[in-house]
Amino acid sequence: MNPSPLLRLPVELHWDIIDLLDIQDRARLACASQYFSSIIKPPTHQDFLAAETSPWATSRDLFTCKGCVRFRHLLQFTDDMRKGKRGRNGVGANTRFCIDCGVDQHWFPLGAEVTIMGETYVICRDCRKFTDQVGSKGLCNPCSPISRSVRKKRPKPNTGNNQYDSEDDWAYSTRSCAGGKHSEEMYGLWPDI
Repeated sequence: MNPSPLLRLPVELHWDIIDLLDIQDRARLACASQYFSSIIKPPTHQDFLAAETSPWATSRDLFTCKGCVRFRHLLQFTDDMRKGKRGRNGVGANTRFCIDCGVDQHWFPLGAEVTIMGETYVICRDCRKFTDQVGSKGLCNPCSPISRSVRKKRPKPNTGNNQYDSEDDWAYSTRSCAGGKHSEEMYGLWPDI
């Protein structure tokens, strides 16, 4: 079987062609064959930073992480990593890191509270989990002493064994439970009747 005309070109021409490609096209070409995979150098952090301002990366909400040296979706970064000096074209963009790298590499200190799309998260000082269940003083809700004391005093949830006697529908539905969850928790908002 004869190789394709593209593969018959000298390797120097392949390199010249590769230099003209965008980062996403280089990745696709590297996946096309073992030969191209062997001659295409993996992109550097600076290559990713340059590419994140391209229409392709901005339309997909991609940002570069210095830790794992790859594109990650904006939801994988805290708000302060995507805005200001660490935003696109910011002077500190080369110091931006994703949540996974921040937690794994201990770049976020234990007990740090961070925001992602306006929601607060914490890296618990006690159990070391990254969670949206923010308690007090750098702890998650389950590890928080306030949460523990409230849990001890809280009565057991209604198990859904209430009898429907002569109450009107509204009084019954406001107290109805199933599996320990209130119907509002199970179905979201109250249905319009």
